[in-house]
Amino acid sequence: MDVKTRARAEINKSLELCNYCAHMIGLSFTDEVPRSVWARALRVALYAASALALLLLVACEVSYVAGLLLNTTSVAEFVASLHIVGYGMMGSSKLLTLWFKRHMFRKLVIDLAEIWPVTCEDEEEDKIKQESLRALRLGQSCYTFFNVFGVVMYNVTPIGVHLYRRIQNQPSDLGYVWHASYPFDKTKDIYHELVYAFEVFSGTASVWGMLTSDMMFTTMASHISMLLRLLQVKVRRLAAQDPERASLDPVDCYDEIVKLVKIHQRLISYRNDLEDTFSFLNLINVLFSSGNICCVVFVIVLLEPWMEMSNKIFLGAVMTQVGILCSYADDVYRASVGVADAVYESGWWAANGRARLALLVLMQRSQRPLYFTALKFGPITMTTYRSIITNSYSYFTLLYTVYRSD
Repeated sequence: MDVKTRARAEINKSLELCNYCAHMIGLSFTDEVPRSVWARALRVALYAASALALLLLVACEVSYVAGLLLNTTSVAEFVASLHIVGYGMMGSSKLLTLWFKRHMFRKLVIDLAEIWPVTCEDEEEDKIKQESLRALRLGQSCYTFFNVFGVVMYNVTPIGVHLYRRIQNQPSDLGYVWHASYPFDKTKDIYHELVYAFEVFSGTASVWGMLTSDMMFTTMASHISMLLRLLQVKVRRLAAQDPERASLDPVDCYDEIVKLVKIHQRLISYRNDLEDTFSFLNLINVLFSSGNICCVVFVIVLLEPWMEMSNKIFLGAVMTQVGILCSYADDVYRASVGVADAVYESGWWAANGRARLALLVLMQRSQRPLYFTALKFGPITMTTYRSIITNSYSYFTLLYTVYRSD
């Protein structure tokens, strides 16, 4: 295989889990586009069914919450459904974005192959690459586990509660997965089973869309961070030689510096493309996360003991989701700043005047860090994650106070 083919193969391998989730909703950003009309039609039909089901479910959930609000219900009943509505709106937004920006996602994968390090110069660079890929696979696995296990628990909890009550000789009817209102009587026999199957399918589609979107972002961000750290290693090695010899014979490494500057510029350009693609999705994550965490903690502490385990898994999934997002974005921020430190740690003092001037330009540009934003409303770092958790606790204490005062 040539270098570009090998690069595509390694990138696709890092996206295997993401691509599997995309297949579940009829999408793919690494596979070849199907040539047959039948295969393309099947993909479109699966995506259309997933998107339509999820949008209908969100509409029914919003209708249910609106009904509670109009009927002046208690704070507890109203809050108990908000985190589900929030998660559904996040999932539907990401599912639609995946479709409308599917060509941009595929282009990001193709463009990354142009700058992918297929072969590393030495053991240090290879170690950085392998450790980055291992950490990425671990993060993907943990995130997928929380989300998939969470939706499975929500889907089977009504069945488990129903069977437990029947075993205890208590009156019981099979419940529903989500709180939603329908324009028909969902308690009738045929409608009951259909609604249950619909809620299972639409909720699962939401998780697949969430996983696909988030893992695509974290994977690309992880690769940018890795490439920036590899760039740091190359910069530190510039003009490295004996100090006494350097005073007599300055090193002319200008051409090598120009190559590194071009790599840095391409990484900046790639980060800009990734920012344009995911900026809106990052805003959705940041906006909804605080409310979702607050509401599910409220439900766990004060309400619904039967759903306590499912809600705890939901809490873990939400906190893992926004935590991974902020963590990988923070890695890019720190790795970009580290390029300036690498220039200072290089052998700049041993270089000639032209090379020093080129290094100064690289340092000045790298002192402006690369970061991702929530639709340009501010950089996303681990400070953002801390703010989300702090805001969630503030909202919870407010709700708790209102609840106790009723």
